Amino acid sequence: MRMTLGEIAKLTGARLEGDPQAVVDGAAGLTEAGPSHISFLENPKYAAQVTTSRAGAVLLPPSAKDIPGGPKNRLYADEARWAYAQVLEVIHREKWRPEPPGVSPKADVHFEARLGKEVSVGAFTVIRGRTIIGDETSIAPQCYIGYNVRIGRGCVLHPRVVIQDFCSVGDRVILHPGAVIGADGYGYWTDPKNGEHRKVAQVGRVVLEDDVEIGANATIDRATTGETLIGRGTKIDNLVQVGHNARIGRNGILVSQVGVSGSTEIGNQVILAGQVGVAGHLKIGDRAVVTAQSGIMSDVPAGSVVFGSPARPHREAMKLQALLSRLPEMYEAFRELRSKRPKKDREAHHA
Repeated sequence: MRMTLGEIAKLTGARLEGDPQAVVDGAAGLTEAGPSHISFLENPKYAAQVTTSRAGAVLLPPSAKDIPGGPKNRLYADEARWAYAQVLEVIHREKWRPEPPGVSPKADVHFEARLGKEVSVGAFTVIRGRTIIGDETSIAPQCYIGYNVRIGRGCVLHPRVVIQDFCSVGDRVILHPGAVIGADGYGYWTDPKNGEHRKVAQVGRVVLEDDVEIGANATIDRATTGETLIGRGTKIDNLVQVGHNARIGRNGILVSQVGVSGSTEIGNQVILAGQVGVAGHLKIGDRAVVTAQSGIMSDVPAGSVVFGSPARPHREAMKLQALLSRLPEMYEAFRELRSKRPKKDREAHHA
């Protein structure tokens, strides 16, 4: 990448103070950047790093205007991180050019499959019959796409993605390596006579709406009947498990190692932080935030912030954590008070 600061200002809408003809050819963090790099500041906590940075230019929020020293070329944007992300997108397009359209001769594409315009299919990928794939979708090597699958326009499937039969994927969906869409839901009936677990057929499907992103080795199970649904714009991190018939709303965030049990309903703009576990058949309201390593065992109201296992309102949970750390000294104080009671009072208490 080679861009002038004037071009970056036009791309991002930032206000430039410096030389519009100055050129940068890369991006890096404030402490790693050199004279040919652009960097950014979002968190005021790291403002001191701007002063000592060797970056050729830096993107800053307007509130950082008075930071002394550092790069002479400064671009001010209300959302400095997003402006930086737009520069990174240019670098990404340069470094990771999409595969040219066409089907590898080593791919196995069923004659009943229908591929749109400018679709690319990598080597050793298998696409089964009656599947429809939209225009400009890129499918990497070693993917498997089952029967009667629908994939929209402009999607990216990285290597070893699996989409099982009858599942539906919207437009501009990104599936990272090893993601599995439509594995059987975890459904069994236990025979009360002998304790044997007998499989219940899972005949539903998975629906991923537009602009969903699924991380590496994440799994979205097909419904027993009906649909497991991931709403538009939701972003799911690596190693996440979503159970059968779960429904996740729009623009949600599920961070690494989250587990969502079957038939749970999660609202719009919900955040589940790392290693959150959610029991089945629950409801989590819109804009709720569940902090890391929490266990959800009951419904969560809309807009609430919860923490702990079992999860409680965040402020209450933090108070309990603070008290827990003081429990040994509180117990010693209790023992001391108890030892000072008259003997007959202690005997009467035990009686």
